[in-house]
Amino acid sequence: MNLDTVSAKDLQEVERLSRELLAVMRKAKLLDLPVVEMLQQLESKAGQERRERFDAADSKYNGF
Repeated sequence: MNLDTVSAKDLQEVERLSRELLAVMRKAKLLDLPVVEMLQQLESKAGQERRERFDAADSKYNGF
């Protein structure tokens, strides 16, 4: 999955919304659906990309 072209604002929104959707699915006991793993990967990848961009933009802050 390539998130290089996604803006920082949209990347943060993707991460937040995927986390919220996973929480709703957890409450509804829908964790056995195949889409859950894909959502977890999307949330993880979006968060990783966001943190890497932040670290690259603010070189005084090493690590998120």
